[in-house]
Parts: sequence; C-alpha cells; structure tokens
Amino acid sequence: MYDKIEKIAGRAAKLLNKLSETINEDKKEFDSETYSPTFSKAALADFPELAKAKVDKAVSELEAAGYTFKKRKAGKTEVYDMDINDIIKIYEHRGVPKYRDNHSEALVLFLNNLKGGVAKTVSAVTLAHGFRCTPQLIQHDLRVLVIDLDPQASATMFLNHNFSIGSVDTTSAQAMLQNVKREELINEFIQKTNIDGVDVIPASIEDAFIASQFESLCEEHLPEQKIYNILKENIIDKIKGDYDFILLDSGPHLDAFLLNSFVAADALLIPVPPAQVDFHSSLKFLARIPGLFEKINDSGSKIDISTFAGFMTKTEKNAAHQNARSILKDVCGAEIIDVALPLSKAFERSGESFSTVFSTNPKYYAGDKKSLQAAREKAEEFTISVFDKLNLDRSN
Repeated sequence: MYDKIEKIAGRAAKLLNKLSETINEDKKEFDSETYSPTFSKAALADFPELAKAKVDKAVSELEAAGYTFKKRKAGKTEVYDMDINDIIKIYEHRGVPKYRDNHSEALVLFLNNLKGGVAKTVSAVTLAHGFRCTPQLIQHDLRVLVIDLDPQASATMFLNHNFSIGSVDTTSAQAMLQNVKREELINEFIQKTNIDGVDVIPASIEDAFIASQFESLCEEHLPEQKIYNILKENIIDKIKGDYDFILLDSGPHLDAFLLNSFVAADALLIPVPPAQVDFHSSLKFLARIPGLFEKINDSGSKIDISTFAGFMTKTEKNAAHQNARSILKDVCGAEIIDVALPLSKAFERSGESFSTVFSTNPKYYAGDKKSLQAAREKAEEFTISVFDKLNLDRSN
C-alpha cells in the first residue's frame, strides 16, 4: 500500500507542477503576469483630493520636469492610461498627505475563524490587494504585507503561486524559528506579488510539521523567548516600519501559529458565512475567543488587540442570509463591517488562475466580465469599510 500511495503522491506533484506551468505560460502569452488597473486622465477628476484642473496642472508640471506617464494607442492618437504609481506620483506632487504620515508603523490585521471554508483567505488577499488598488485609497500609497501561516499556502497561491508548490525554505514559519535579521527577512523571505506594493512571506506544506512541534522546536532554538511572542518579535517588530498594513492568515487550527497571531495582532477580523453549519460554527468560535485569550495571558504573553470586527462572506440577496446578518449584528453590536463579500463566481474564477478580483486582467478573464466588475466594486466597498473602521478605532 505504501508504494501505491507513493506513486499517487508523485503523480499529484507532477500534475501540480504542470498546472502551475500552464498558468505561467498563459500569463506570459497574454502579457498578464502582473496586472494593475489603469485610469484615463479624465477619470482622476473624481478621485479624492483631485479635480480636473488639479490633475491637468500636476501632469503638465511633472511632464515638464521629465516624468513620463503611461499612455496607450486610441486610433491614431495616444491617450493617458495611468497606473497606480502614476496616480501616486500626482498625489505626491500635490503634497497630499499619506496614511503613514500619521502612522509610522504598520497596523497588524489577523483574519481568522476556526471553521474552514468561510472565505478567510479570500478575504485576506482581497483586502491586501484592495488596500493598494481601491481608487479612494490610492492617495495613501499603502504598503501591504501578507504573512501566510497556513501550511496549505492558499494565500501564497493567490499572491505568488510559484512559491506555493514544491519545497520552500523561506517561509513564515522558518523566519520565526531562525530569527533572522531584518535585512535577511527583506531580501530572502519577503516576496513580491502580482500587484506592485503588496508583498507576501510564503507558507509551505512542511510548515505543518513545525506547527505540530512548535513548542519543542522553540525550546531547542529559541529558549529565551516566550512561545507565543515569536511571530511578533522575530518578524513583525523588525519590519513594522516598512509597511502600512500587515495581514496574518493562519489555518483553521488551534495551534501555535494561531496563538502567535493573536499576540501579534492589533486588529482581529472574523469572516462569517450565512450557511447554517458555517454560521453556527462561527458563533462557537466567537464564544471561545475569551478562553483563547486567557490561555495566552496565562502563558505570560500579552494580547494587545484594539480593533475587533465580524463581517459576512458568501452572502446572497435572500431572506435567510439577511437574517444571518441581523443575528451577527446583534452579536457584534457596533463592531461589525457594514459591507459583506458576496457569493460570486468571479472570486472563484479569479482563484483558478491564482489571482484576486483586483489582479485579474479583465481582458483575459474567462468568465462574465460584468460579474468580475461587480465583484471588484463590492471588494472595493469592503476594503473602504475595513479601512474606515480601522482608522476610527486607531484615532480613538
């Protein structure tokens, strides 16, 4: 039987590599390895802090100083086709303040639910790309890092799928145990994603072993440190000044990675789907959180979460889902994100090509483009709602 399992494992690994190669080849063929939304110059008039006259003046002055904006052919002429970096340049030229002008260190967000299949990872990567790509937030030039702590490496797959297959040594778990210097974290462990300005520290299936043996491994390699402070001290504290938001995505397991994430987090966001089994399990998780905090505090570590919010995922416009939302609002009170992430084929189809609704190029999207646009608009609304909640709590 062992030989049969070994053969199946070998075939699975080969197929996984083949699927990855096919997607890479498709992206190269259609020049869509990376994708960032672009905007006409006229569209910028509706952006915060901008207007037509302000945009025209900034573009004219920047071009006179030698800056080259991106353009595309439109018939016999060229028109402006500005990406996020072009727009950031305009904001910088006009002296519009950024988020980090008021906050010198990253806010750490932990998205978790011990019930699997609740769109936890989809929410995390959508939010990561949303912080960077949502038009109302581009002025802030937000720098975002996702730390993948789930051995399934789903977040890594969405953000840089080449690090989600095979054996990867430079994972979040390895960075925690090795306690490397900041320069090595930046140069070796932090990887670029398919959207400029959003980075990821990958996870790998081997991290499951580290999670299962974390206490003994820490006793051997990090005897002076508290076991639930490792993520905060060995990774986050070293790079907090390099990012505006750091998102943590751990698996649906009550393990050391999850407990480390609680200690490292400034904000805890709980995704809750309306389906009865998922909703019931999510309420059980919410009820258990104080017990988890007590376990951490008893170990000598400290919880310092200043923001908590629940939010709905996988929602449709029907009475049952609306009822679930009302119940969650009763449970969470004011601590709820007003906008839900809907049940949409666009999230699933984007994931099939290892992308989010933000990093999927509509030109080569295989599904209904209107559905993709609607999903993206809802993701933008969700991102703004989260951003506003975090800003409100941070200023109080």
